[in-house]
Amino acid sequence: MTDRLDLTTGTITRLLFRLSSPILFGMLMFTLYLLTDLYFVGRLGPEAVAALSISGNVFFVHLGLSFIIGTGAMALIAQAYGARDFNRAEEVFKQSLILSIVAGSIAAITGLLIAHPYIRFFGGKGMAFTWGVEYFQIYSISLLFLLLLHVFSACYRGMGDTKTSMLILLLSLVLNIILDPVLIFGFAGIPALGVKGAALASLISQICSVMIYTYLVFVKKQHVHLRGPWTFNLGIIKQSLVIGLPSGLAYFLLTANLLITYRVVSPYGTQALASLGIGFRIVQAIYLPSVAIAEAMAAMVGQNFGAKKKFRIISTFWAGWKISFMFMLSGTAICWMFPTFLISLFSQDPQVIHYGVIYLKIVSLANVAVGTILTVSAVFQGTGKTYPTLVCAIADNLLFVTAVFTLPAFFNWGISSVWWIKLLTGIMEMVFCSAWLKYYLDKMPSASS
Repeated sequence: MTDRLDLTTGTITRLLFRLSSPILFGMLMFTLYLLTDLYFVGRLGPEAVAALSISGNVFFVHLGLSFIIGTGAMALIAQAYGARDFNRAEEVFKQSLILSIVAGSIAAITGLLIAHPYIRFFGGKGMAFTWGVEYFQIYSISLLFLLLLHVFSACYRGMGDTKTSMLILLLSLVLNIILDPVLIFGFAGIPALGVKGAALASLISQICSVMIYTYLVFVKKQHVHLRGPWTFNLGIIKQSLVIGLPSGLAYFLLTANLLITYRVVSPYGTQALASLGIGFRIVQAIYLPSVAIAEAMAAMVGQNFGAKKKFRIISTFWAGWKISFMFMLSGTAICWMFPTFLISLFSQDPQVIHYGVIYLKIVSLANVAVGTILTVSAVFQGTGKTYPTLVCAIADNLLFVTAVFTLPAFFNWGISSVWWIKLLTGIMEMVFCSAWLKYYLDKMPSASS
């Protein structure tokens, strides 16, 4: 248990960096997963990139399920460790794994059934449709293993151990990088599988990672000893879902937002869809430091909430926000200075680059707003009060949908109007959720400080 941290004492900034560094490294590895697939698939042309981009959006379904189960698990385990109730932490861990297997299996089966109509509805045509279906079907199977990986990582994070997850993801990435070119282009008698090969490479890597976690938890009994019958504990499940559902639903709303964006952009052609897929993944990579800081904050807030230390909760927020602000501002500067270079890493098509540059320059202006939303949400997650995140996300989506389906068509604006609308609604969400957090912290009893 030497890798587990007590987050209720010590210098907050130092703890944030110590806890978030392995998280950031792990997220970087996971993003390199996505970018590696995109890089090699990009060699097959815009149709392949569009296929990967459309079908890859199911990733946010995985995130939604992961946050429904993982956020509740992380918060309850962190609070249990803060209160030194280790038996409860182990029971939460076990219930989270049960939920992951059930939800992941349902998601995988559903994805296999809806692959064709899904790709067609969101603009897949010709080879983009064929390749998109192939990728989507294999990726659907990945949903089960991705969900298990995320929940294992969330449970470990709640216990203050982020190093183990980082190492497992590193091994998985190395395997994926090796398998990608082999399965996509073929090698030593292995047939070239194209876009389907990218999905298979990721799936194999994920299965190997789950097997490592299984060994550590059930054979080596690292940190936990999962005793007792494997049956549903409705009390813990209810507590976990009350915390996790709002966060997960917020990610499902992000999925809906992104799918609506693809639907709005699809009339501009395959190149526009490809540019959206590339630009979005670049922006995702820029968000990584802030996401890592936010996840570290949630674990720290959870343990300090369990230990009834209000002052450390507030101090954690401000320390995390300042760090996030610096990273996000730097990301905006990079997108403005090198937009053409960033897009051309993944496609040499002139139209893809043209649309991608427009996307990066406008969307990157929202970086600081996104970073603020992430850090605010982290405090709500750590205290187990996650519904404000959901309410703010609903408001953002309603504003975006209303504006994007009316203003561009009415005023005959071009594709850039979609990104300006996304920027403005994001800023409004930031203001709303920040005001809500201030109200919540002001009401928190001072006796808990």
